[in-house]
Amino acid sequence: MIMRQILGGLGCLMALMALSPLVVGAQQQQPPPPPPDTTDLVFEREVFFYPQYERKNPFVPLLSGAEGGPRFEEIRLIAVVFSPDPSRSVATFGPRTGQGDAELQTARRTYRVRRGEQLGNVRILEIQPTRVVVEVEEFGLTEQRIMELQRPGQGGSQ
Repeated sequence: MIMRQILGGLGCLMALMALSPLVVGAQQQQPPPPPPDTTDLVFEREVFFYPQYERKNPFVPLLSGAEGGPRFEEIRLIAVVFSPDPSRSVATFGPRTGQGDAELQTARRTYRVRRGEQLGNVRILEIQPTRVVVEVEEFGLTEQRIMELQRPGQGGSQ
């Protein structure tokens, strides 16, 4: 019986020895641990570009600082000092008559401008003896208009 126990113990020992390389090999072939989480945070901003030839940028105000002053509808041509030298001619603009309260009309000032100067949304293109050719800009569109001097008794406003 002792012999049987010894042989039984030897059998178990042999079985353990036969399995030990598998266990050791299994321990050596374990997958490497996953790398630590090193995700970089990247903040990307969406950039908008509005080419001016296609459409206007909706975030730019319609009236810039250079357009401060009276609008075309608020002024009339009241005098012209004409010179053969175009750079010396002067046009005088005042408030349009017949618009609102008389106190507002007297509070408004007159403007003296030369060719090439800007007055509100109006740019002076040409000064002639009895009329002025202007370029009016409204909402990005420009058009030429002619402002004529009104003679006494002619009536109406221009």
